[in-house]
Amino acid sequence: MNHLNEKNSVLNRPMYLCLCPVCLGQFLDTGIYKIVRENHGQAKERCDFCNYRNGYDFIIYSKAEKKDEVADEWQ
Repeated sequence: MNHLNEKNSVLNRPMYLCLCPVCLGQFLDTGIYKIVRENHGQAKERCDFCNYRNGYDFIIYSKAEKKDEVADEWQ
């Protein structure tokens, strides 16, 4: 069984990351993610992606419904 086709696959699970504006822009530029700010009252924390700048917590959802859509974006 292919794990990417399962109902609770990695593609269907949101990621919870603290992102600075630069790293957030990298996710937004791909166009394959829906990104929602988790808590608008939150103080800035260290970015989970670059571990250098400060940012806010975001919930990141994949827009792709199947693995082929993600693969097509990177080819």
